[in-house]
Amino acid sequence: MARQTFTAGQVLTAAQVTTLQASVWSDDVNAQTGTSYTLVLTDAGKQVTMSNASASTLTVPPNASVAFDVGVRIQIIQLGAGAVTLTAGSGVTLTSLSTSYAMAQYQVATLIKTATNTWVANLGASGGGGGLNTTTDGAIMIMDVGV
Repeated sequence: MARQTFTAGQVLTAAQVTTLQASVWSDDVNAQTGTSYTLVLTDAGKQVTMSNASASTLTVPPNASVAFDVGVRIQIIQLGAGAVTLTAGSGVTLTSLSTSYAMAQYQVATLIKTATNTWVANLGASGGGGGLNTTTDGAIMIMDVGV
């Protein structure tokens, strides 16, 4: 939902309030227990927990499949023992300062959509850092920037 300006005394309909509520950061949780998951539109502003003892993959889909609004944030929380790897769907660019898109147990990542098929992944502390990753069509390129 695009940012709106409200006026004093304005009355919102139930549908408008529901849309507004869905567009802001939420404490709603989408718990995933499988070994692969692709984000869906209802994940916008939510927390997606990944909980599996085996390695798993979370895919950021292209805009043609799932049209998230630019500016949407999705928090990923890795609860299981198996590493979760963030991957880009076809045509999606995923960037991060972290040296890896693999999340360790209890690590948190925030995905922010910055353009039609471009996302920034802010991977919380896990001992990584120092590089710049660019993922397009599922491939990962790591550049050491010497930090």
